[in-house]
Amino acid sequence: MASHDFPATPTPRSHGLHHKHGRTKCLAAAGSIFTSLNTSIFTFHNRLLRCISRFFRPSTTPTATPSSLVTKKQGYKKLEKHEHHQRKKRNDKKRTIVLDLDETLVHSSMEPPVRVNVDFMVRIKLQGAVIPMFVVKRPGVTEFLERISKSYRVAVFTAGVSEYASQVLDKLDKNRVISQRLYRDSCTEMNGRYAKDLSLVTRTDLGSVLLVDDNPFSYSLQPDNGVLIKPFVDDMEDQELMKLAEWFDGFYQYEDLRDAAASGLLSNKMI
Repeated sequence: MASHDFPATPTPRSHGLHHKHGRTKCLAAAGSIFTSLNTSIFTFHNRLLRCISRFFRPSTTPTATPSSLVTKKQGYKKLEKHEHHQRKKRNDKKRTIVLDLDETLVHSSMEPPVRVNVDFMVRIKLQGAVIPMFVVKRPGVTEFLERISKSYRVAVFTAGVSEYASQVLDKLDKNRVISQRLYRDSCTEMNGRYAKDLSLVTRTDLGSVLLVDDNPFSYSLQPDNGVLIKPFVDDMEDQELMKLAEWFDGFYQYEDLRDAAASGLLSNKMI
């Protein structure tokens, strides 16, 4: 039988393969164009961000050194060293340290002490008689008053009568660093004992005042404002006032001095 040379007619299967191959080429081309376009957009976006960021970079001038930046740790603001001094200068002068007199700053007796030397003597009238009082200063009291007065307002609140206490303070405070004096007539008497009302020192802001006293009953009206100090009699090795001054130096950490009193910083130093 003779054969006839007619163009081969593709079977349905071979036609499908050819069509699929064409679609693949088209999709590949489209994907290549899309990838190229996406890359161009991404590159343009990065360049745009770099250009914009130049206008918002932090200043690198000397006024923005790392030491002037505020850092945070565990949610609490940490102040750099120079900020400590700024805060202390700004706030502490508005705060008042109230000091008891007898057995806190001095010890007085009607008889000359045996174990120590007398620093000075005052005389008071008692039932028509003039009674001498022999006064011994607590070690470091002069330096203590000078030191704390540089940062705080200083007051003395004593249960002693004014005739006696005013003479002692005149001799003790020769540089006049004590800005307020309160005597027994300003105390609140309760069953023969004397409590000291700190609202007489600061009317409303009790967070700005502390009372240092050897008798806890003295600050019973405002117990959160009290700092207990060991009573002084004749221990000339006593260092409690210097310890107290060092503690006061750390008050920049506290907005409320009652928090400082509750911090327990003196738990191993004072009773």
